[in-house]
Amino acid sequence: MKKIFKRGLIAIAPLTISIGIIYWLFTFLEELVGTPMKNLIGPKYYYPGMGILAAAILLFLVGAVLNTWIISKITHFFERILKRIPLFNSLYKMLKNVTRFFQSAPGGEKNQVVEVTVGGMQLVGFITRENFSEFPAMERDRIAVYLPMSYQIGGYTVILPKEKVKPINLSIEEALQYSLIAWAHKPPEDP
Repeated sequence: MKKIFKRGLIAIAPLTISIGIIYWLFTFLEELVGTPMKNLIGPKYYYPGMGILAAAILLFLVGAVLNTWIISKITHFFERILKRIPLFNSLYKMLKNVTRFFQSAPGGEKNQVVEVTVGGMQLVGFITRENFSEFPAMERDRIAVYLPMSYQIGGYTVILPKEKVKPINLSIEEALQYSLIAWAHKPPEDP
């Protein structure tokens, strides 16, 4: 009985949590964008879901506008001003670095999944930096590799010789999934 209950919980929990997060996000966007929109166009012409659609269109337009040169310069100007606010600066830098991790780094560097050999152990990590030219005292041919801890509690960034690293044929998403479950088993395939 206990085993069946546990199996049911394991089957339902990821789906329920995922649906809950998506529901919360949609509700949040609908409230954030939909309420002002309803006040603007009137409740007679407003339909549920228009706030989510408007938020998606707004995000797309912001991304398109930020790709222009002049807007990019204006954005950087305001970023420099806002970065002078101590708490905002720390939070903003952290969030910006997290989002950049999943993109190609400047200079064409890629965040690649690698196997690191240390003292006879093989660890899985992500190359986060390959160029340390602004640190002249650092030895050449060094790279930074982030080694995540299981269950996403944290991790370590190590700087080591390139020959200690071997690329693995895994996407960042797959490696993060494996890391999250401590490599206990293969994450299930999507049907």
